[in-house]
Amino acid sequence: MNILAVDDEYYALELMKRALEAVAGGSTVYLCRDVQSALDTATKTKIDVAFLDIHLPEKNGIELALDLKKLNPKVNIVFATGFSEYMKEGIDLRMSGYVLKPVTPEAIRTELENLRNPIEWNPEKRIKILTFGNFDVFVDGTPLKFERKQAKEILAYLVDKRGTSATYTELAAMLWEDEEYDRTKQKNLQVYIASLVKSLNSVGINDLILKNRQGILVNTKIVDCDYYRFLEGDTKAINSFTGQYMSAYSWAEFTVGYLENQLQKLTK
Repeated sequence: MNILAVDDEYYALELMKRALEAVAGGSTVYLCRDVQSALDTATKTKIDVAFLDIHLPEKNGIELALDLKKLNPKVNIVFATGFSEYMKEGIDLRMSGYVLKPVTPEAIRTELENLRNPIEWNPEKRIKILTFGNFDVFVDGTPLKFERKQAKEILAYLVDKRGTSATYTELAAMLWEDEEYDRTKQKNLQVYIASLVKSLNSVGINDLILKNRQGILVNTKIVDCDYYRFLEGDTKAINSFTGQYMSAYSWAEFTVGYLENQLQKLTK
């Protein structure tokens, strides 16, 4: 997918760039700070989606959108601006979307997933989780740092549950086994969960841990996990399983047996 982002403000364009890098991995992104370079780019390359600022020096974003549509009638126009009063003009242009500044990865992802003229798009997932062997989490290729080992174990346990909820009592039993779940442990558990959320927020991940009435769960839709791919029949993931799974955690032994049984079925 070819994406054009146009904004004459350096920092606004840089913020757009980071947001697109976070959610549109694998796409080609063209950044322009003036109308002419944007038109030159669109003349040479078929643009699928254009994120346009409204206030530009030579002509406004609406006029630029009209020019881009002459070059490619199917181009998706998304206005990115700090002003909402241009909504009507955008609707008249049959724009694809509208985001207010400062843009966020979440807002950009929403627009890309709901384009007026859909484009085949397979976004790379920012979060990669490895469970075969030790449990490790990577965000944008960088290991996620945990302030507390208990926070990491809680995330591991939620990953193991594959999107089903874990109650706080269940999490306490996982961490402290047969010890009584008293008020002190309740407070400690809240500290560990808060620490986990803080680590995720520090790298711009705020939708991995979800809450419901039963407790908390992991959002499996936004992760690339070898365990999940194994269960989906992915050959690479199947070949990478050598009998070890989250080796640091004793409670994970139950899943090892399950994986070994699945492996026997898959290799028959």
